Amino acid sequence: MSTEKTVQQVEVVLTGAHTHKGVDYKAGDKIKVTPRQKAFLEEAKKVEGAATTVKEA
Repeated sequence: MSTEKTVQQVEVVLTGAHTHKGVDYKAGDKIKVTPRQKAFLEEAKKVEGAATTVKEA
């Protein structure tokens, strides 16, 4: 049995340029982020619409 926790992530669509994990993305690109990161991006008006929840193995 593994003691590692599964990190829940959501996929978001960017509405503007953004750097995530050292990679530059442009509007329309999709990235996977934590719920906390998503909230930050929403406040900054950098993401659009509802996100899809995905689980990382």
